[in-house]
Amino acid sequence: MLKRWCLVASVFMVASLVITAPVVSAESCRAFRQKNGLQAYVPPEWFLRGYFIACEKNPGYVFGPVQNFVGTLGGTTTWLIEDMELKRLEAASADGKKIEYSLFLEAVSPDRTEYWVFVVLPYESAQAWYDAKRAYHGRKAEEYYGKTRSELERALSQGLNINAELRFWIENGETSLKTPEDVIMSKYKFQPVFDLGTGRRLSPAAKTE
Repeated sequence: MLKRWCLVASVFMVASLVITAPVVSAESCRAFRQKNGLQAYVPPEWFLRGYFIACEKNPGYVFGPVQNFVGTLGGTTTWLIEDMELKRLEAASADGKKIEYSLFLEAVSPDRTEYWVFVVLPYESAQAWYDAKRAYHGRKAEEYYGKTRSELERALSQGLNINAELRFWIENGETSLKTPEDVIMSKYKFQPVFDLGTGRRLSPAAKTE
């Protein structure tokens, strides 16, 4: 009889853990969204079909498309935008302006919740991207981004429309100090499609529109 009760208790404990984990994740998501003023958002198709870099300064590779990366994360994924960022985007769109803005990709699994912070890049050329950097960083832009500008030009010339930059990785509420470029290659085995240093494609990649 005692063995039977021990077995029942063990089964109950395991079942409780299985049920509790998703509940904790859901509560964590709600708390994070509320704290940061995040709401669900549907990104434009050109962004999802486009490619991205995953390091703000001196990126080594081009990855993508964005929608392919989303598919590697597993769990439940949701795109989110800050309420103030949405207002800024809507105001710019009303004035006919295309601006950079940030999006959060929420990925919820039973054991963890991750957020990947993307910056949407509306630029049609590497020079336009660099001009935006220069407007913000001034004379330091050439030192920080001059090399990347020429590398992006080579990627664009080969049909890789780079429409985003993966800026941060947040796991269980903590922003990682690791560059997303390293994380997605080592942890998720998401391989790049273009080597910015050599100017060569690393695997077949469909052109974006």
